[in-house]
Amino acid sequence: MSKLFSCSLIAGFLAVSSFFVACGDDSSSGADETEITGDEGNTGDPTGEVVDPNQNPVDPNSQIPVDPNADQPVTNPDQQQTVDPVTNTDPVTPTSSTTTGTAANASALPTNANAKAAQDMFTTWKARWIISLKDEINGGSTLDYDMYQGSRAKELLTQKMGKFYDNPLRVIWDGGNSTNCELTDMTTWGSVSFTAALRKKLGCTVSEGIGYGMLIALFHGDKDLFDGLWAYNIIARDNNNNGLMPWELQSFSRTVSTAAALDADLDVATALILASYKWSDDRYKTDAIELINAILKKGINMENLLIRPGDTWSNKDVYNLSYFSPVALRLFNQMVPGAGWDAVLVANYTYMAGVQAAGAIPLFPDWSNAAGQPTDPKNGSAASSYMLFDKESVRVPWRMAWDNYWYQSAESKNILTAMSGFINDYTGGDASKIPSNSFNYSTGELSTSQIVGQHYTGAYCLMGMGANPTWLNSCYKTFSTSAASYSPVGYTGTYFKEILMLMYSTLMNGMFEKPAGI
Repeated sequence: MSKLFSCSLIAGFLAVSSFFVACGDDSSSGADETEITGDEGNTGDPTGEVVDPNQNPVDPNSQIPVDPNADQPVTNPDQQQTVDPVTNTDPVTPTSSTTTGTAANASALPTNANAKAAQDMFTTWKARWIISLKDEINGGSTLDYDMYQGSRAKELLTQKMGKFYDNPLRVIWDGGNSTNCELTDMTTWGSVSFTAALRKKLGCTVSEGIGYGMLIALFHGDKDLFDGLWAYNIIARDNNNNGLMPWELQSFSRTVSTAAALDADLDVATALILASYKWSDDRYKTDAIELINAILKKGINMENLLIRPGDTWSNKDVYNLSYFSPVALRLFNQMVPGAGWDAVLVANYTYMAGVQAAGAIPLFPDWSNAAGQPTDPKNGSAASSYMLFDKESVRVPWRMAWDNYWYQSAESKNILTAMSGFINDYTGGDASKIPSNSFNYSTGELSTSQIVGQHYTGAYCLMGMGANPTWLNSCYKTFSTSAASYSPVGYTGTYFKEILMLMYSTLMNGMFEKPAGI
């Protein structure tokens, strides 16, 4: 098949009169090139041409950074359907995307799944990466904490949580290195002694970490952690004009960027829905619905129903398939029936299947345009890696495996089957031979980008979950052995690695329990 995303493929999936298919150049899609509103990175540069996000935060006036803490690769690189989701809520009847689904499928787990392994990992992770507002004050920080302690915070938290939550929690991001992320005057936190460099390194939190953290807390049954992160999210969202979470904040003090990264909002809303069933509290559901409506308004391209990377990306023809969470969209459709989330689910699965089919290998590029071609997001993070299965698309197998585990959807299984078949054949079924370099989607060859780490191994393992048990069991053995021997020391840019390693372990070890009523 052509490397271009086939018009006939889209039309075949969306053969209804309410969809308009336009392939090829998307420059006339109606994007507003003047929609530049953010102040991210304090660069003052409205063009969005930015520096490495691991140094100063990028300026996402038209884009947001993407997993900036992940390893930075060095590589050599290589339509649309239109629908009004509110009035066209059931444009097609997919094989399973809009069905209710069944309970989690325990048979999809590795034979030797061990919940205790994930629980032990969670205990270690929580001690390393979760810090409270009071921890910082007690450790000597002199930041201004009025954002989370002032009258507005008290009013908003009381309204949404039923009380003023005076000690919110955050997930540390260890990607800072400037005053934007400085924990001013911080000296100690438990056994950690702060140097000037470490104060700048650990002072920021990214929205993705809050979304991941809330899901992890929920599946590990830690309600105190969940509520502490929820409190952080509530106040952060109050500082985005669109009701979404700013992608980067300095501690509990201020926003570094007001622009949102949509994967975080999808994950937070999902966690809130699940919490409302797990802990029988409608306050979670009320906040989830508020967030879901904000996502629909600013996070979905209404011309093709694809998930935008952020709320300031309307002038960009670029998408990130690792942001697509089928479980989230199914739950949104359950919470807000008739709003069109079933159509969004169909459109994104259709797009994903087309991208997979068009590549030289059945993996995914980090970034692609509406026509399915690998595309540089031009946010300073992926100029040489956008065409790789790398620091972004490494999350695709987790999202597909989760959907297959809970709903046994044909779409997720087809995608997982193709991915697991490829890596099984490439390694001869021996997970120890998973390459330490990322694959180039366009050529099928290995790049020069190094992607070693348990989180990458885990992603390859998840390709087999519910689709290829032989590969899953082989890979799980390699992953679990490596994870058990992992002994982190200090903070050396391992936030992304450790949080994904825990997320993948939690799923593979059977702790993604589906609450009753979902």
